[in-house]
Amino acid sequence: MSAFKHTLGLSLLTFSIVQANLALAAVTPATGNEVEARVSSILDNMNLSEKINFTRVNDGHMIPSLLKWGIKGTTAYDSSMGVHVNNATFGAQYPSQSALAATWSINRAKEFGLAIAYETKISGGQQMLSPGVNLYRTPFNGRSAEYVSGEDPFLGAVLAPAIVNAIQAQGIQASGKHYLANEQEANRQAVNIVADERTLREMYLPGFESMVKNANVASIMCGFNKVNGDYACENHHLITDVLKGEWGYQGTVISDFNAIHNAFKGAWAGTDIDMPSGLQFTEANLMPYVWSGQLTQNVIDDKVKRNLRAIVSYDFQENLNTAKTLDHPEYGARASLNTAREAIVLLRNEKTSAGKPLLPLAKSAKIAVIGDWANQAPASPFGTANSPPNSYVTELSGLQQLASSSSNVTYLPEMSLNPKSSVWYQPSTGSSNISNSGVKAEYFANTSFAGTPAQTRVEPGVNLNWTTSTNETNNGTTTVSGFSPTAGNFSARFTANIKPVVSGPQVFKIRADGPYKLWVNDELIVQSDGVPYSADVVNALTTSGKTANLVAGKQYTVKLEYQRIQGNFIPALGGLTGVQMSWAALRPPADLSKYDAVVVAAGTNYENEGEGSDHGYELPDQQAELIKHVAKANPNTIVVMHGGGVADMQPWAKKVGATLQAWFPGQQGGQALAEILYGKVNPSGKLPVTIDKQIEDNPSYASYPDPAAYRGDNALTEMTYSEGLYLGYRGYDKKHAKPLYPFGFGLSYTTFGYSDMKLSSNVLTPGATVDVKFTVTNKGDKAGFEVAQLYVQPVKPAVDRPEKELKGFTKVYLQPGESKTVSIPLDSRSLAYYVDNTASWNVDAGKFKIRVGTDSEDLALSQTLITLYPEQLTTRDSNPLPVPLRKAVQVSATQTY
Repeated sequence: MSAFKHTLGLSLLTFSIVQANLALAAVTPATGNEVEARVSSILDNMNLSEKINFTRVNDGHMIPSLLKWGIKGTTAYDSSMGVHVNNATFGAQYPSQSALAATWSINRAKEFGLAIAYETKISGGQQMLSPGVNLYRTPFNGRSAEYVSGEDPFLGAVLAPAIVNAIQAQGIQASGKHYLANEQEANRQAVNIVADERTLREMYLPGFESMVKNANVASIMCGFNKVNGDYACENHHLITDVLKGEWGYQGTVISDFNAIHNAFKGAWAGTDIDMPSGLQFTEANLMPYVWSGQLTQNVIDDKVKRNLRAIVSYDFQENLNTAKTLDHPEYGARASLNTAREAIVLLRNEKTSAGKPLLPLAKSAKIAVIGDWANQAPASPFGTANSPPNSYVTELSGLQQLASSSSNVTYLPEMSLNPKSSVWYQPSTGSSNISNSGVKAEYFANTSFAGTPAQTRVEPGVNLNWTTSTNETNNGTTTVSGFSPTAGNFSARFTANIKPVVSGPQVFKIRADGPYKLWVNDELIVQSDGVPYSADVVNALTTSGKTANLVAGKQYTVKLEYQRIQGNFIPALGGLTGVQMSWAALRPPADLSKYDAVVVAAGTNYENEGEGSDHGYELPDQQAELIKHVAKANPNTIVVMHGGGVADMQPWAKKVGATLQAWFPGQQGGQALAEILYGKVNPSGKLPVTIDKQIEDNPSYASYPDPAAYRGDNALTEMTYSEGLYLGYRGYDKKHAKPLYPFGFGLSYTTFGYSDMKLSSNVLTPGATVDVKFTVTNKGDKAGFEVAQLYVQPVKPAVDRPEKELKGFTKVYLQPGESKTVSIPLDSRSLAYYVDNTASWNVDAGKFKIRVGTDSEDLALSQTLITLYPEQLTTRDSNPLPVPLRKAVQVSATQTY
């Protein structure tokens, strides 16, 4: 064992002890004079050229190689839902970070971090680009799936360091992202976020601060957007003043992908690695600034020290991971299942005509299942979070496996949009109304459908992938031969007939990498101009529309015209190079009243949610209309919502029997959902976000009403966080308004009672911690978890403050009839607000109501805490978490794999 390995082992053993220090200054995972001596010995023998080139990377590594000193460079893998290796998932597909936030569980955060770090290590990586702690400011955000904070900074400040500590305990470096204010994807490369300092400090910075102070996160990734006029990776105030200065951060700041626009500004601001193309931190760009004195030598040296320290402290100089066989896939599978079980939120559970709640279902219940989500592999978003599972349980199979008989669960494919299974008929040329199945396809060697087609053939359906030259349908996979669409730009016309199986409007969906128009019976139903929503990460364009009322059994003509210009779309990260067409009924094809319940799987996936663009609040593909008609046919309708965030439920919220928010539930999501629906697992997820009745109620709507305004040639380039501190539930409190479902809300199959609240002291003195103790009792007949939440409410505050703010929570498991006394700690920072002109966290003398309950609106217990003297806390020495929580987010050596 080398000396550096020995140092690493000692440091990990003492890590939690060091982190518990009240006056914590950030340290590296391996501390001590030996590491710093090694870093200095290398630095002192590097010339300026070597130093500059050690701040940039363009060869697939994250930390650059320095072969002269035995440094081969490191490999970093995304993402939040699985380890990306060569556009495939290595190991498990996990639930989204938003799902993890819904568990409100430090244990689940640690389990996820340990499992995905193990897989990163076995895959040959040294770093992973996770977790994300940006806030859920708007339901529009395309990357909500990747963030573990929900809408509350305290929730992220607890869960994020738990994840980081678990990752880094495995010898893998974590990277907190995206620093800072990357709460939207639309025009993310150019948008300037305008927010006052107090808002940034109280809302958007605590998650990052906590990762630095309570986990010593190895790297921080700065974002694409601007913050108050400067690009995030060129923002001296945020990086050098706050992160490295006030917080004493000793780790590395890495750019998001080519997020530095100006070499001097990026270098001076404090970004340490320009990746992945190294476009700005070149010798040609930086040396003139060093020679002229505009960039002092110590600025360059500081970057090199940090990058070297990252190598040496993790022993990546001598002990670089290499790819191996994944011997323990059960680690990831177990973490994925456990997270999904605790993440699914039960939002509604009405009584049936028999007088009992609809859920849980009897295993003998006759169930109809509707929605393609239920019958497909568990999805993930488009972009770096895209993680197709290698093994999985669909929601349909999960239900069938737990039912007393699989025949009790019937899937209704007629209401599922799926290009593989949509039924088409060739246009008739004879006396019969409909001829053989298939679609007539005419391919033109131009983009204007001009002249004679280069080839005409019959396709079994329209699910064409130009990358693989395949067309995959329920009849099998056929190879596209003859005319080669990959040879150049082209256009194609697809014509067919359909014969609806149920009368009423039908929904059509097109997904393609170019412009398209769809007509049904000569009526234009769907069209897209083919302009990508984003110029940097480009997804195929998905649009849906519905027809007029069609009659079951009659034939109707369908015509799709599609154009393709090569190079506009990249078939990666969940994208598509090709064209897909599908259709389905919007009315039930059978008598749903004969079923005991109907499960509708709804929501979004990589087709309409992900990196590079924001999306609307409404459910895509006419799903809201489908749900309303299903619920009308059978009031025992159970809607299971999917996505990184939440969508509009108001059109049908009170019409269905039950609603669950399942997020992106990961590879075991089908099993977890079935266990909850049948009552094998008691739901315990709590909303980490507020669900609006309508998007206009969202506090951010005043400044961000329309993602489309940030797209195209005349895209807006400024976003003001006009709601300030009043994000999410804080904004609802300010307006005295009621959302559809409040922050922290989640039902159970049992009921919990709260009682006997006591404070260890009714007076908080400087430097002290007050323990808030109370009893939680399971008053029902089913065991389960309860998340008890604590909010601080200033009484007659001297400055403008939210009515109340989350400052503590605990998750407790109780058997029927069992009671437990739990404790939540508070300290001065729990009561403080940020003051810009003194750059401090201030606590006023006065009274604070300490309120405890089951969600942000149901707070049954209350006590008053008094501060006798005003207090001023420094930004360096104060901590977002009280001491007991700092200890709770640590990972012991016995927990690692």
